[in-house]
Amino acid sequence: MPHWLAAWPFIDDPRFYAVAVPAVLLMGLGKSGFLSGFGSLATPLLALTVPVPQAAAIMLPLLLVMDATGLQQLWRERDAPLLRRLLPGGLLGVGVGTLLFGVLSGKTVAGIVGALTLLFLAQRLLFPPSAQAPRPRHWAGFALAAIGVAIASRRI
Repeated sequence: MPHWLAAWPFIDDPRFYAVAVPAVLLMGLGKSGFLSGFGSLATPLLALTVPVPQAAAIMLPLLLVMDATGLQQLWRERDAPLLRRLLPGGLLGVGVGTLLFGVLSGKTVAGIVGALTLLFLAQRLLFPPSAQAPRPRHWAGFALAAIGVAIASRRI
């Protein structure tokens, strides 16, 4: 190992990798659409072996690359009116999530992550997505995007 690399804080616990590899695969399959909705379990799985903020820091670059790749591939098929409705709330949610990241303790974040994971799982099981579902109202898109991004920025 190069001397400059030896000073980096690598995780050498085999239990971490036993959980991290399936968590990343789960996230990738969830993002690809094969395990729709179950990718949200990746960070809570990872949080079983490392603190929640560290799990978020590990997953965030992977999610950014996956989202950038998906955005590049699907740019021509975007729904511009829907983006105009969701983007302001999404940006607000990023700001709120960023502010909360430095304020909340690790235990509080872990509790929130656990509760939200269970809520998302219950929502997915009780109310499966439907192509015939009506479009949400304009205010609902803004509010839900803000809340969703604030939650996701804490969960990632």
